[in-house]
Amino acid sequence: MLRRPTMSPLLIAGTAFAAVVAFAPVAAAQPDSGEPGSFLPPGFPCLQNTVYPVPILNWGWTPLDGSEPKFVAGPPEASGAGSLDMALPPGAARVNYYQAGISTPLRDLAINPASLAFIHKGPYVAFHLRIRNAERPGDISGFTTLVWWPSANGGEGANSWVNSRNLANQQWWSTNEIAGLAGGQAATATLKQISDANPRAQVSAYGIQNDSGTGGADNVVYGCARWDFEPLPGGSGSGS
Repeated sequence: MLRRPTMSPLLIAGTAFAAVVAFAPVAAAQPDSGEPGSFLPPGFPCLQNTVYPVPILNWGWTPLDGSEPKFVAGPPEASGAGSLDMALPPGAARVNYYQAGISTPLRDLAINPASLAFIHKGPYVAFHLRIRNAERPGDISGFTTLVWWPSANGGEGANSWVNSRNLANQQWWSTNEIAGLAGGQAATATLKQISDANPRAQVSAYGIQNDSGTGGADNVVYGCARWDFEPLPGGSGSGS
């Protein structure tokens, strides 16, 4: 397997800072109402990143409402030498890791089957899209979270490591009722079906979460960006 050159933690942190600063004005330029702009490709800037557990920024990845995953060595199915350990620490309600979605129009992700992917294992390890401007009754923000997980997709990756490359065309459920989709795990739809019913919907953040038991994830793809999580050279480390 070909490996990318290893960068020092200081260089990684400095580049991460530049990338995060670059995100800010782009996100601010995106409209919050009307038809969302689509002049930037999903995942902009289009980076193919190896993410090490550097305490400063971690390339913009952060836990939103849970414990942070640990960077670990293996398994063999990972895209490099390591991955994220998504097992819940004692007393934790969930483990998650999120990246800014740069107000990407949901329809721009829905039209490309390869726009969303990850390597994963665990029955509750899920890919999340946090959405604004969906058509949500009684909520002007239109906020909801769209969830892809094994239970809605034939158990894919529930008990073994799988590289799921076609998430956009698979089944998602919404944490809240939105146009064309009842809230809760029982109702599912593809991203195209969801975006057709919610043409103004934008992705404010994307990430991975586990809220029960053990699991892991790696090689997270969002549009033209790909994220390969690795322990520090010479040993594993914490993502905190």
